[in-house]
Amino acid sequence: MTLEEIKEAAGKKVKQDVWEWINGGTETELTLLRNRSQLEKILLKLSVLHGLEAVNTEAKMLGRTVRTPIIVAPFANMASVHPEAELALARGADKAGAIMFLGQVSSYATKQVVEAVNTPIVWNGEPLKDRKSLLSLMKEAGKAGCCAVGVCVDDFVGVKVKERLKPLRNAALSAKEIRELKKATALPLVVKGIMTIEDAIKAADAGADAIVVSNHGGRVLDCCQASIEVLPEIVKAVGAKIEVLVDGGFRRGTDVLKALALGAKGVLVGRPICWGLATAGAEGVARVIELMTNELYRAMMLTNVSDVSNVPRDCVILT
Repeated sequence: MTLEEIKEAAGKKVKQDVWEWINGGTETELTLLRNRSQLEKILLKLSVLHGLEAVNTEAKMLGRTVRTPIIVAPFANMASVHPEAELALARGADKAGAIMFLGQVSSYATKQVVEAVNTPIVWNGEPLKDRKSLLSLMKEAGKAGCCAVGVCVDDFVGVKVKERLKPLRNAALSAKEIRELKKATALPLVVKGIMTIEDAIKAADAGADAIVVSNHGGRVLDCCQASIEVLPEIVKAVGAKIEVLVDGGFRRGTDVLKALALGAKGVLVGRPICWGLATAGAEGVARVIELMTNELYRAMMLTNVSDVSNVPRDCVILT
């Protein structure tokens, strides 16, 4: 099945309000749309007289080597999409050789998910007002066998899809609190929701090992820049010091190659993974990742890129 066929099948399997929640953005959805429109403005440079017989899509992130730079983004409420929820996400990621971010709001205990698969799992929490609870959850994730822990720093006023706002239980984190989180764990710390150079520098200086350049898929702030727009300047500012990942509107392997060329080490994919989960559980998740990885492989062959760990900037053209 193509991604379009998977999306169509998914739309028939979940309730209408769940479908809107998966695919919607906040208010006018300008940020949601901009994530896609800015990716589409970036062109790839066709280069074929190179003699490459194969390319390498293996990526090293957060100290782990995996078969693809495509990462399963963190989700909540996946039981409304598929009965096996996060277990199916993890099994799909495992089959496709991808890292998975496991959201704090899960139908299964972190240990259950980690022990069900061999693929690396990153626990991703929310900026809870109760900081002791957040620290406790991070420690539990470490004991469960997660390869890293993270926090979604942009989710402190509620994710808003159209006019529906989820209840508030979070509060903004400061650089000081990021430093405290880092001190509380021996695992790599990922800070997700960075969209400015200033925040990226604060996170890096506070001890974060990686950041995710992200506007939460257009679900927290309307009229916001696209993640891909700010990625190059953030990589320039902190990329030599910490790993920079990105999400926001990625649908094809060509999109992934564009992000890698602009300095990202990996790309988190959200909504398409949800479509795969709704359509066929773990098999659907694996299929989406494999489709995108195959597209990435083909795009690399046609742009003279031999390895995802070293994608030259000049294989893309900004228009």
